[in-house]
Amino acid sequence: MSAPILFIFLPGLMAVALLFVMRQNGWATGLASALCLVLALLAWQMPIDTTIQIGPLSFKVASAIVIFGRRFVLQNTDRAFLTLVYSLGFVWFFGANFARPGRLFWPFGLGMITLLVAAQAVEPFLYAALLIEMAVLLSIPMLNPPGRPVGQGSLRYLIMQTLAVPFILLAGWTSTAIDASPNDPLLLLQGAIFFGLGFALWLAVFPFYTWVPLLTSETNPYVSGFVLSFIPGVVFFMALGFLDTYTWLRDNPNLPTVFQLVGTLMVVTGGIWAAFQNDLKRAFGYAVIFESGFALISLGLHTTVGLEAFATALVPRFLGLVLFAFTLSLFEQAGIKPTLEGVKGSVRRMPFASSALLIAYFSMGGLPLLAGFPIRQAIIEAVAGQSIPLLSWILIGSSSYWAGGFRVLAAMVNAVQPNWEIGEKWFSALMCSAGITAIVLIGLLPGVVLPGLLDLIQVYSHLK
Repeated sequence: MSAPILFIFLPGLMAVALLFVMRQNGWATGLASALCLVLALLAWQMPIDTTIQIGPLSFKVASAIVIFGRRFVLQNTDRAFLTLVYSLGFVWFFGANFARPGRLFWPFGLGMITLLVAAQAVEPFLYAALLIEMAVLLSIPMLNPPGRPVGQGSLRYLIMQTLAVPFILLAGWTSTAIDASPNDPLLLLQGAIFFGLGFALWLAVFPFYTWVPLLTSETNPYVSGFVLSFIPGVVFFMALGFLDTYTWLRDNPNLPTVFQLVGTLMVVTGGIWAAFQNDLKRAFGYAVIFESGFALISLGLHTTVGLEAFATALVPRFLGLVLFAFTLSLFEQAGIKPTLEGVKGSVRRMPFASSALLIAYFSMGGLPLLAGFPIRQAIIEAVAGQSIPLLSWILIGSSSYWAGGFRVLAAMVNAVQPNWEIGEKWFSALMCSAGITAIVLIGLLPGVVLPGLLDLIQVYSHLK
């Protein structure tokens, strides 16, 4: 047995098997979420390349396997990444039984996760670009089920993600040439440009993010939230791996400045546009852009604090995304249009979903006492020590984003009916309550949960 077989090929086979039971939501939910939970627990507890003794039995889980001349390697340093990915897969698949994202969500979603894990494991690195493109192609049927017209956002998403592949391949080719001529300034410039454009397209950074609010407004919010949590999340780790591997890129003096400037532009534009949105699904897209901007700023700090802030922000970010997407789906199922006019007075009609949406929104904005606040505070303090002008713009973007949240709050508490009622089903209400509790507890006790996420960056030894 090898780790790639366990964490890549086994879930891949399960994804194929789910095609035969995808019409039965209960079975699909149970199989997909149970497998992800088991794999997360195994990644957490089971060492790789170490002999394991269970009574009279002993065995070792190998770290590598060779398929068609390509190596897939998952080592002990990857266990934190695997635990995070499959834990999030468990949460998304379990909640899907109540969010009703469509029958293709379970098989194609699990297949997408499998390909993204394979992209993290494959050697040479260049093949990761092809695996991510395959994951993007798998996401298209989920976003646009058969019989539903393909929207402009989906087309832009597919185009941008596909355009990233040749730039990443060119970056890899250029890096090989740089190894032979490390002092050639033209090659160094070309490599940095190819790397920047490839990852900018993948991560939907400024100015390539116009498809994000379009995608969230046109598609099922639960599916778009799933896609926007996994693909950028894994690509961020790939970018860190690229920076950790290539000295010529890591030591580029302009890279931290570019990261900070682009991240600040995303925070400012995402926050301002979120403040003026009447469509909550588009606001969800701008919340994703706003969050990604802070991730870039944290990496642009070029310090241990910045890298740790990036790692510890992952769970608050994903919790906010899944809770935001889940509540938007509940509103649509209840026949409530996800606009400021549609959710007017929704606190009296759907109190759990309304409260969860507000908590998710403000947590992603870094409101005090919520999960996003401790990390956001660390980033702002670090930026304040480097650049007051950038800090001013970040505060403008954050204030604008909060203003959008207060507009949503004002609409939800604007009573249009005198009586209170609970419009959610009991289990949906329980899911909303669990999400709210998790976000509040992390905000109140960040030292209990967040330090464990630092294991995610132990493998990037050259970035510390």
